[in-house]
Amino acid sequence: MKKKYLLTIPAVVIILIILLKWNQNKNTTVLVKPKIGAITEVIYGLGTVESYHKFNFKLGVGKTLNELFVQEGQKVSKGTKLLRFEDGPIVTSPFEGTVLSIPYNMGENVFTDRTVITVEDLEKLYIESHLDQVASLRVRKGMKVRISFENLRNELIEGQVTTLYPSQGQFIAKIEVKQLPKEILPGMTADVAIEVASKDKALIIPIKAISNKYITLIRSGKKQKHEVKLGIMDQEWAEEVSGEIKETDEIIVKNN
Repeated sequence: MKKKYLLTIPAVVIILIILLKWNQNKNTTVLVKPKIGAITEVIYGLGTVESYHKFNFKLGVGKTLNELFVQEGQKVSKGTKLLRFEDGPIVTSPFEGTVLSIPYNMGENVFTDRTVITVEDLEKLYIESHLDQVASLRVRKGMKVRISFENLRNELIEGQVTTLYPSQGQFIAKIEVKQLPKEILPGMTADVAIEVASKDKALIIPIKAISNKYITLIRSGKKQKHEVKLGIMDQEWAEEVSGEIKETDEIIVKNN
């Protein structure tokens, strides 16, 4: 038993030393100088690919589906025959697109207000992003957008906000993209980053240094506390616009 305790004690000592060093490193501080540089503030969100042209045909009165001239996945031109009901005219495609859904078979009864066929244009697409109220207050028409898809991470796609509008308690940004990869289809999701503000030359300070609107810095060898006024911010840096912070200052940043 004594040998067992003798072996355990050194292990405990080693663990305590590691924990002590880790705690010391955790509470260390570094000095960082403010710098003049470019900064861009973005709003991140999730976007869904949508088609500009959608055709969902529904009946106002229940009828029997007599004929189907197309099938799901088929490409159609404007004016292509789609289907026909009893005692009714032939339904045609209003634009060039692809048949996405036909939930009924010939001879079946179709009830009122049920979608009988769906046609969408898979070429002319845009991205729709739902924003919360805080984010929507900062988004404007014409803002640049960076778009990325999960399986195309190395490919950043550029877009532009074309409109912002409310819909059923949500705020929707419509994003136009000049050219999407051919494999992208309606219903797919993308990460969007809307650039709400940008400046090429700004005095920026590390966000980690800010605590309750104050930073602590060293100026002429003396420690001082300053209230900061912030402009554009990204995930690591913030623009300081008070005019009281100098490039020669050294800002204290805690590594915790």
